[in-house]
Amino acid sequence: MAELVLQQVVLGGDRIAVECGGRQLSYRDLAERSAQLAGWLTTRGVAAGDRIAILSENRLEYLEVVLAAARLGAIVACQNWRLSQRELDHCLALVEPRVVVASPRYQDVGFDGPRLVFGDDYERELSAAAPVGDAVPLDPESPLFILYTSGTTGLPKGAVLSHRAEVARNLVVRAEFGVQPDYTFVAWSPLFHMGAAECALGTLMTGGKVIVVDGFDAERLAALVAEEELGWLLLMPGMVGRLAEALEARAVKARGVRVCGVMADLVPPAEIARITRLLDAPYANTF
Repeated sequence: MAELVLQQVVLGGDRIAVECGGRQLSYRDLAERSAQLAGWLTTRGVAAGDRIAILSENRLEYLEVVLAAARLGAIVACQNWRLSQRELDHCLALVEPRVVVASPRYQDVGFDGPRLVFGDDYERELSAAAPVGDAVPLDPESPLFILYTSGTTGLPKGAVLSHRAEVARNLVVRAEFGVQPDYTFVAWSPLFHMGAAECALGTLMTGGKVIVVDGFDAERLAALVAEEELGWLLLMPGMVGRLAEALEARAVKARGVRVCGVMADLVPPAEIARITRLLDAPYANTF
């Protein structure tokens, strides 16, 4: 995965890779910052096969952590900030992380080892770190992510996703839905879940732009629909109608959406008809 993202620097390093809250990183910026973060991680003993736990709301640095880990062959265990402390303790113990990376909002999570907090501390450590070079050669079956099940039948379980799985699954999305390499993806759903994490990586592996949004914001999404050419606009059940209302209130004309939605069986047909008409895009019946 890391090699595919880093290849985008050669193909056009000045293109915008990630945008969040008015801040932008080019592919070259993303490569350089992830190299510095990877360098910092190595000073904390992180090597191929080690786990890095991350606990954060959606923000630009989240993707830097994933890419830095991938460059080292390390595995990112994405923690769910909605869980109770008992559940979080279980999820951390399950993966035995070498390092925990957290946002200020969630920095007080219990953990005895090294931690890095986004913000001034994070920027200071990055600037002082010696960057790593090329990505570590890996077997494609090497783990990349650990995402957690919902724990509806007990405590959450860690599901391991490999580099090969992420490449293959994103190829399927492009073949099935016709999502083009340079389309923009809006990562508004939690990056600790598959929907945002997987599509964001697929976008970076093919040279598109990822816009990171901290949670569902109908007004913000409506504005992005008007401004950006979007590939797959993820819309979860319960949020379709709210976005439709925002689009109608603003009289938005979609610049271009390739496909919208997910899990159509849980959305009333009238809402599907409404949103597909407003976006001029088909609804993805997937799970």
